[in-house]
Amino acid sequence: MNAEPRLIHLKGASELEPKCGATDAASTTNWVRGASFDEVYVPAEVVGRVDVVCGKCQEEAIRDDSGSDDEVVPDDEETSVAALADTSDADLLAEVARRMGHEGALSEEESKKTKDHRN
Repeated sequence: MNAEPRLIHLKGASELEPKCGATDAASTTNWVRGASFDEVYVPAEVVGRVDVVCGKCQEEAIRDDSGSDDEVVPDDEETSVAALADTSDADLLAEVARRMGHEGALSEEESKKTKDHRN
């Protein structure tokens, strides 16, 4: 049994090498830098299959967000509340599905709901 923790690196801007520049990286993942806090977020399925996200990659990602999956926009409370108030639940769910890569499943679910309302 291997006692080494399962380590994953964050993708760099070129997506060919990890954010920290390690030459021995076995696997990399997509990531997003937090807009409100200096944090790095990785997909939930990655968290379930690894033990550690490279600390050097995280530090580099906080310093320089190139390679992040989304554009980082600073969050101010006034803008956030106004934006959420103008956003429908369906739009929020669609955005979550898009980010998780499940656009098709959400569209299928919405189609079922539409059919149910017609009957």
